[in-house]
Amino acid sequence: MDDAGQIQMNREIPAKSLKTPTTVSPELQRSISGMAAAAAAGGGLPVGWAPQNAAEWKAVIAQMDAQALSVAPAIKAMFPHTSELRQIAGVTVREITPSTLDPAKAGKLLVHFHGGGYVLNGGEASTGEAVLGAHYSGMKVISVDYRMPPEHPFPAAVDDAVAVWRVLRADRPAAAMGAFGTSAGGGLTLALALKLKELGETLPGALALGTPWADLTGASDSYQVNAHVDGIFSNFDGFGKGMAELYAGAAGVTHPLVSPVFGEFSGFPPTVFVTGTRDILLSDTVRVYRAMRTAGVTARLEVHEAMSHAEYIYAFDAPESAVAFQDIAQFFDEHLKG
Repeated sequence: MDDAGQIQMNREIPAKSLKTPTTVSPELQRSISGMAAAAAAGGGLPVGWAPQNAAEWKAVIAQMDAQALSVAPAIKAMFPHTSELRQIAGVTVREITPSTLDPAKAGKLLVHFHGGGYVLNGGEASTGEAVLGAHYSGMKVISVDYRMPPEHPFPAAVDDAVAVWRVLRADRPAAAMGAFGTSAGGGLTLALALKLKELGETLPGALALGTPWADLTGASDSYQVNAHVDGIFSNFDGFGKGMAELYAGAAGVTHPLVSPVFGEFSGFPPTVFVTGTRDILLSDTVRVYRAMRTAGVTARLEVHEAMSHAEYIYAFDAPESAVAFQDIAQFFDEHLKG
């Protein structure tokens, strides 16, 4: 037993090779095989490594943001849209208008927070998911390019989210606005709602949380079970833990606005969750979903076969991606009023 009297027993797991599953679409099979090939070729960051200073962080951020931007032309071709750079409450945002814009939904609006461990995918790299969300929902999306470390740790991102929300809220009912994001974006969506609740302000009409990064301590079960199984967020140790600590700063990773799994969810709006069986944040997603259900929140959990972390964004040509975003769009249609 450990010091708390809990039984601790490690279980050794034999090494094995993961096959590309035949239970998913050819497009998703190509995505899974491509990640396996990249890993076999030594792609990605060294296991257990994290940048040690601001200069190293900035170099890695620039490299990974460039990779994210490289797919922007393909997304633009498949999902035609316009993007307008704006400032709201001093925060940089991009207003995404899809070619599929539905005039019947003109009174509704979606607010988006990008993923990337609170460190990556800033600037022009921030809008891939926002474009997909706009396309499938037929709504305009405000994608928030919130401040990030190394210069701006917590609570800068939460402060930016609240500031933008307040301005948008002045123009339309909160019930007509949904908020969504994946990974850190899902965590920030949760943090926004928790902060608005703390401030006594009206919460969004509905939330969509893609595999939210909700426990930055790394304690969730799938951090172990899906380590090196997830082809995108391969493992928490090293770079993942480094991003968590860099973002949390002096507040620490157990602060409920940093790790929303430690928050209290009574009174939350209807929420839909999306994850996959290979997702390293599967347990983060499930834990928040169960906590919401316990708190009496209307919540729905969508789990996709063989998907790694946020793969429905990266494999945007796969039918599974379309299903994930269609589910989110349908959820917003059901719960937003406007």
